[in-house]
Amino acid sequence: MDIKDVLADYAKAGGVGILRPGAALDDVAGVLGPPVDADYFPNPEKSWPRTFAYGDVRLEVCRCRRVKQVALSTWTDTVDVPTGQPGETRTIAATTTFADLKEVLASAGTDWELWELPRVRSQFTVIVGEYPQDVHFTFHVPDPDAPDRATLHSAISKDLEHTCPADA
Repeated sequence: MDIKDVLADYAKAGGVGILRPGAALDDVAGVLGPPVDADYFPNPEKSWPRTFAYGDVRLEVCRCRRVKQVALSTWTDTVDVPTGQPGETRTIAATTTFADLKEVLASAGTDWELWELPRVRSQFTVIVGEYPQDVHFTFHVPDPDAPDRATLHSAISKDLEHTCPADA
């Protein structure tokens, strides 16, 4: 497994292995073991939604224990991703360029859309999938004249229309 495999999984299925929006945390824990408490998404401690992690893959989990969001920061040299075995992660190189992602998406047969902010030349986002369930690959652009060399900062998949049955 390498970062291209992880990104292809994000593009095709919205996450890393079974870590994807809509997954039940209890089902995930049954396969990968218990998650680690994390504090990536800002919420008061022990309130819902809560953030958990498997290696460097972070999950925002609703009070109904369904995964709402899956995030992986790739701005570091390496990332730890779950192998699919309980408590096991694998460290892989994380550096990915826009050219690399375009190759991954083409190989996966995945359509994508480029989203740029008009006044922000230092970043852009590639969106895969359709609202309300989509994946955002956000890039840091050190040289706006060479976008293919922009480096991937993060991949985040989310379900923006999740309705918690616990709130009903």
